[in-house]
Parts: sequence; structure tokens; C-alpha cells
Amino acid sequence: MPKRLNESVKSAKLRLRAETLLSTTKQDIADMAVKDVQQLVHELQVHQIELEMENEELRRAQMELQAARDRYVDFYDFSPAGHLTLDTHGKIVEANLRAAVLLDVNRKDLIGEPLVRFIEPEHQRAFHRHSQEALRTGLRQTCEVRIRKEGADCRYVHFESLALQDELGRTTHCRTAMLDISDRRRVEQELDTQRQQLEAIIGSAMDAMITVDEHQRVVLFNRAAESMFLCSATDMIGQSLDRLMPERSRQAHHGHMDAFVLTAVPPRSMQRPGTLVGLRANGEEFPIEASISHVTVNGRVLLTVILRDISERKAAEEALRASDTFTRAVLDSLSVHVCVLDKDGVILKTNEAWKEFARHNSDGAVPIADVGHNYMDVCRRASAGGESTAEAILGGIKSVLAGRQPSFVTEYACHSPGEHRWFHMRVTQLKGAGAFVLSHMDISERVRMAMALEDHVVLLGKQRMELESLAGKLIEAQEYERKRIARELHDDFNQRLAALSVELETIEQASTAPSAPIARQLAAIRGQVGRLSDDLHDLAYRLHPSLLEHVGLEVAARDHVGEFTKRTGLPVEFTAREVPEHLTSEVATNLFRVMQESLQNVAKHAQATEVTVRLSGSAKGIGLSVRDNGKGFDPDNKITHVKGLGLLSMQERMRLLGGILRVHSFPRAGTKVCAWIPRAPEGA
Repeated sequence: MPKRLNESVKSAKLRLRAETLLSTTKQDIADMAVKDVQQLVHELQVHQIELEMENEELRRAQMELQAARDRYVDFYDFSPAGHLTLDTHGKIVEANLRAAVLLDVNRKDLIGEPLVRFIEPEHQRAFHRHSQEALRTGLRQTCEVRIRKEGADCRYVHFESLALQDELGRTTHCRTAMLDISDRRRVEQELDTQRQQLEAIIGSAMDAMITVDEHQRVVLFNRAAESMFLCSATDMIGQSLDRLMPERSRQAHHGHMDAFVLTAVPPRSMQRPGTLVGLRANGEEFPIEASISHVTVNGRVLLTVILRDISERKAAEEALRASDTFTRAVLDSLSVHVCVLDKDGVILKTNEAWKEFARHNSDGAVPIADVGHNYMDVCRRASAGGESTAEAILGGIKSVLAGRQPSFVTEYACHSPGEHRWFHMRVTQLKGAGAFVLSHMDISERVRMAMALEDHVVLLGKQRMELESLAGKLIEAQEYERKRIARELHDDFNQRLAALSVELETIEQASTAPSAPIARQLAAIRGQVGRLSDDLHDLAYRLHPSLLEHVGLEVAARDHVGEFTKRTGLPVEFTAREVPEHLTSEVATNLFRVMQESLQNVAKHAQATEVTVRLSGSAKGIGLSVRDNGKGFDPDNKITHVKGLGLLSMQERMRLLGGILRVHSFPRAGTKVCAWIPRAPEGA
């Protein structure tokens, strides 16, 4: 629509100019003769037709030009390469659609933006040099940089720029083409990585690798080859392979290599020419093993020879052959019966112990085969003769020979009327030999010792149970005796001391008062009797606190903590949580004794300044913990365990009730004693 409007405006302007020109010539036409006017009109009509034809031709040319322009725009926008027009300051003036896609920006937003903004910072300097060089020289310049792209992998772009000049030769713009080369760069990087890996593999290979052309000239010589032949790759590249072998073997080597090249060997195939002789740079000859690989690259035949110095292997083979006699002597000296079987169970070799065993048991219930016999037939005959274990042994040997399991081990009894005997059998594969080793050992003495040991274990178990029972009874007797002594002290001795104190007071207050010195002596004696009574009371309490029976564990523990603080001056924090009201006397007494013993150890050994006692119950049981910040000790020290009979007593008390006792302590880090007794089931 805008194009048609422009054409109408142009036509109107042209008509206005024509009418203006015609108005200036009206007077001339009026003075002309009719014939001349008619001639003029005819010519005007002819000119009009010519103008209309020219106008039609112009319109057709304009349409073709518009179509060509549209094709150019399509080609410009949908070109596989991005096209940009930059001003001399590097700002984008024009951009096609592909450039917008590469830069990941809307095309309208590109106009007026500096192109360098879309390039990674570390590549901006290189692109700036590229742009300056294109504007300065006027020649085509190229560079490869990485562009920014949000949320995507890095993209590499190839830029090709050319400066544009006006009629006066001044540089006005720069035309730049962009091509995404990320895939190419990725392939190049992968190829470079593969090349580096290949070079690393070749360089780190333990075998010498030498590549020669069809003329047997060296083109590759790795580090292992340098070490093997004592010459550098620089000296060997381009040299003949003959330098690496003695003269006497060169002719045979040439024939073999030529035959390998001329025969129809598939590419990259490997052939082993066998053992050869190599020649070091110092003139030393040594045996080598070679493998040859053949490949054709661009019509060029390359042979890669992989060489291995087998000097050590040859020496090892000689040593192995030399030690065969020794090995045989060692096997024959073994008391274990050893034989080697093939995959069918036929005996190939035996040691002297096997032969001796076979001779002594040839008439026995289980005959032992010799070399050449099939051992599985021996097992079948034994099974048919009534041996119950022979069938299982036969199945195990078959499984190993068939490869279904790596080994078979069994122990079985083989009793005769004269004696009872047991044997250990093991069948394993002899690696790399395609054979199997069967070892057979008499373990009768070991079995007898094991049976005797089992009897001792049973006896020890019974004695242990008796000791545990005795320990429980000792603890019960100890508690009973403590309770009896505490009762005697409280009910008998304490009462008698109280009566004695009363009698002394009565004597002091008698009508016939004693003299002052005697009164003072009586008062001192009465004071000593009172203190002795208090000490007996405290001793009776420590032997058996009566509060346990009357008010329970929590009150008794709290009272004991208070008495401990008063006696030692050491502050103790006591907390109790959900302690059951009704506990059996055994549980309450043993937990109390653990607390009592733990506090006593703190007072004697810990050198602590803070002590915490916690008593807590749950649906599963009741626990006690005593923690101090003292010097601690090493629980794994055996001397500590020997000296600390109190710790053993606490452990035994917990064990008798099915509980546990844990002592956590480190030197200079304090000690924590934890005791826990599970809740007894209902009705227990």
C-alpha cells in the first residue's frame, strides 16, 4: 500500500509540471494554422503512446527489480551464515535473521548495539584486533572467537570481515559474515584429544612400537623403543629397520616383511613372526618377540611392529626348567596327597605321598587310583560299595571339571573296623594348564582334637554357668549380710550406745554430783559415745539404706547424694525423670550400689569439681548415669581392670539382671558410668 501511494504522488507531480509547461505554450498554439495544430496533435498522440509504452516497460522493470530485491532479502535473511553491517565504531547497522539466531537476540534489538558485547570477555581483545585490522588495511580479515549464549553450551563463531568505502575512498562501514563452527571445533577438540591419548598410549606403552613404510624406513619410534635399542627417535626416523637387527638375520627379516606386504592380508591384521634377535646401539644382541600390524593410509602401506624384550622371560623359563626338579622334590616332601586331573577326571600326575597312600589303601573300602586311572570311576565304585559320601564327592568333582564352580572342598569320615579316620579334600582348577588339582589330606588328628576341644568347651560352659550362678549368690549373700549387719548395728549396738549415753548423763545429773574433773571426763566420754553412735548409724546406712525399702530408689538416691556432698564437700547435681514408683528390691538395690560405687570412685580417684547423677525411667527399663569432669582413665588398661574390683562388681550386678554397664572415659576428659536394666515382663 505505501508503494502505490508513492507512485500516485509521483504521477500527480509529473502532471502538474506538464500542465505548467502547457500553459506557457497556449499562445503559440493559438497562432498556429489548423494543419499545424493537427500535425502537432498527431505527434503528441504518438509521444503519448510512446510514453505509455515506456511507462509500462518501466513498471515491468520495477516489478522485476522488486522481485529480485525480495529474492535477495530472502537469501540475506535465510543464509546459513550470519551477515552484519557495522559502522566504524563496531556498532551493528544491519543484521540478517541468521545473525540474530547465532547471537540469540531479537534482530530489532541488535541494531545500534556494539558487536563486541556478544563476545566472551577473554576473546574480546582478539575480535577488536580483527576489526581494527579490517578497517585499517581494507583487506578481508578472519578470526575465530567464542560468543556468549545464555543457558547453552559455548558457541564458537568464525568471523570474516571486509571494509566498505564510499566514492571518495573513505571507509564508512564494515561488512561481517558469521559462521557457527562449534561442531567443527568440537570435532577438532575430540580429534586432538584422541591424538593426545594415542600419543600418550604409544609413549607410555611398555612394548617398543616402530612404524615403517613400504621401504622399511622408520616413521615412528616410541620411548619404549628408545629404551630397548638405546637410541633416540630423532636418530632413527627415516633410517632403515636393518640398524635394529644383527646382519645375519636381516635377509630372513626382509623376506618375511615383503611377504607380509604382498600377501592379501586384511588391514590392521596382526601376525606374529615369532622370536627374533634385536641389536642395541651398544652392539648387544637380545631376544625379542614381534607382532606386525598392516594398514594402508591414502594408498601408503605402513607396517607397525610391536616388539617385546623377552630376555627376562627367557631367563625365567630357564630358571623354571632348572627349578622343576626342586618343585618336584618339594611336592614329594609334602604329607598332603596331591594329584593332577584332566577335564575327564583322568589322573595325569601324583606326588609320592599320593602314591604311598594309594599303595596302603589299594585293598581298602575306598580304592585310590594311580596315574592313568579315572578318579571319578574310583568314586563311582565307592558309591556302589555303600560309601554315603562318595556320591556327594563325585558331584562336586564333576561340577569343578565342568567349570560350574571354581573349587570344591569337603571333609568326610572314612571309618574302618580298626580305626576312625577323617579326610579333607579340595579340588581346584590349575590356572592356565587346562587341568585340575586334587589334594587329599588326613585330618584325623585334627578332628580328634576338635572333638576333645568341643568337650572342653561344653565343660567350660557348664563351669561358667556355675560361676555366674555362684557370683549371683555371692552378691545376694553380700547384700543379705550387709542388711543383717546394718540391722545389728542399728538395733543392737546403736541402742546400747544410746543407753550408755543416757546412763552417763544420769551419773552427771545425780544428787551426789561427782567432782569437776570427773564431770568433765564423763561429758567427754558421753560426747565420744554420741559420735560413735552417729558413725555406727552412718555405717549401717552405707551397708544397707533403709530408705530403699520404705520410700523407694529415687528418695534413697537423692538422700545418698546429699550425704555424699556433706561428707566430701563435692557438689553433685541430681536429676530424676519418670522413675517407676514400684521397683523390685533387686533392681533398686543394684542400681543404688552402682551409684554408690561410682560416687566412691569419684571421691577417691577423679579429682573432679563437678558431678552429675541422673536417674531416668521409660517403658523399656530404667537407667542411671554418673558423670564427672575429673582426670579420667583408660578403660582399656588391663591394670586398671585388675585393680578396679568395684567395676567388676558393678558389671556383674547388671549382668545378673539382664542389664548393661558402659564406662566412657578418656585421660583428662572425665568419666561417665551408664547402667541400664530392662523392664521385666508382666508376671515374670
